[in-house]
Amino acid sequence: MSLATTWTSATTLGRHNRLAAAGMVLVAIFVVFAIFAPLIAPQDPAHIDLPARLQPPSAAHWFGTDELGRDILSRVIYGARISMMVGSSVVAGSLFLGLVLGSIAGYYGGYADRFFTVIVMNAFLAFPGILLAIAFVAFLGPGIFNLILALCIGGWVGYARLVRAQVLAVKE
Repeated sequence: MSLATTWTSATTLGRHNRLAAAGMVLVAIFVVFAIFAPLIAPQDPAHIDLPARLQPPSAAHWFGTDELGRDILSRVIYGARISMMVGSSVVAGSLFLGLVLGSIAGYYGGYADRFFTVIVMNAFLAFPGILLAIAFVAFLGPGIFNLILALCIGGWVGYARLVRAQVLAVKE
């Protein structure tokens, strides 16, 4: 798919669905913020300035300051880096895990299918995903990698069910 075709598809989508276009623009802005955060952020996000704490939005601080005098706009821009990294890593990890386990369950069938579908997938679906993630983070300890791993463990089931169904359809 060429860049011109992609651009044409995006503009067509933008004309027909305004909310999708707005979402695409917001995601693009956050990706640019995540990539170019050191160049875009007006101040150091960790710089503490106690005399300037809890200031309202102004020309110096567009989003104001927090309780330690840190610039909120800078913190939002740098926060986009972590959010984009966690979000994309969780989707990629969940997709990979769901793709592997769903393919195994759908292709081999029999005991493998029953084990993955009835026991493993239903066990993960029995609990809310966020509850599983909190439990895994509490067990593994704090950290970005452990957070990503915990969210992947809680989010793979939807992908696995979809892949299993598609593999069964192709197999038949």
